[in-house]
Amino acid sequence: MTYFQLFGISIPALWIAFLAAAFLLSLKLDGWFSNAIVIYVIIWKLSYILFYWESILGLLYFNGGIKGHWLGLFVATIYIILLAPKKYPSIKRQAFSAALLYIYAFEAIFNLLQSNFLFALIQAGIGALILSLSNKLNKQWILLFFMIELLTLSLQHTLTLTKILTFSVLIFISILFTIKERTNG
Repeated sequence: MTYFQLFGISIPALWIAFLAAAFLLSLKLDGWFSNAIVIYVIIWKLSYILFYWESILGLLYFNGGIKGHWLGLFVATIYIILLAPKKYPSIKRQAFSAALLYIYAFEAIFNLLQSNFLFALIQAGIGALILSLSNKLNKQWILLFFMIELLTLSLQHTLTLTKILTFSVLIFISILFTIKERTNG
């Protein structure tokens, strides 16, 4: 894992990629995406209290780890499915492209930070293609781009169960909204 120094603090490249991809997408998407990211980060960070509590200082330095990741993803998913559509009807249109764009933006930035320029270029190129097709995406496109992402990760030898399951949750949410949109409209 690559770390970067910022004012004497070591920050993992993974966190930088997560925040940069979230920031880039929040510029394009409505407030529901930013809200979901903030919910995820707060739950993930505070889940340290539930799973590993030792001292108040630990809360500053640590997070809930994989358990906290899943809890944060679960709570953010509940927000996206149940609460966000009431305030942001655009979520039904944006969920498809948001899931894919986040996955590809995250991986492109992460590969760039890891100095893996070939895969960063591949991920960014596919992300640009998804951006250009965002109005035409359907379930088949989503699954195709998801499979291409899995193939790319396996070629890099960075395919983990956590990544597969996390990306699967994002894809599931977007497909759920597509089904919901077609049923209602």
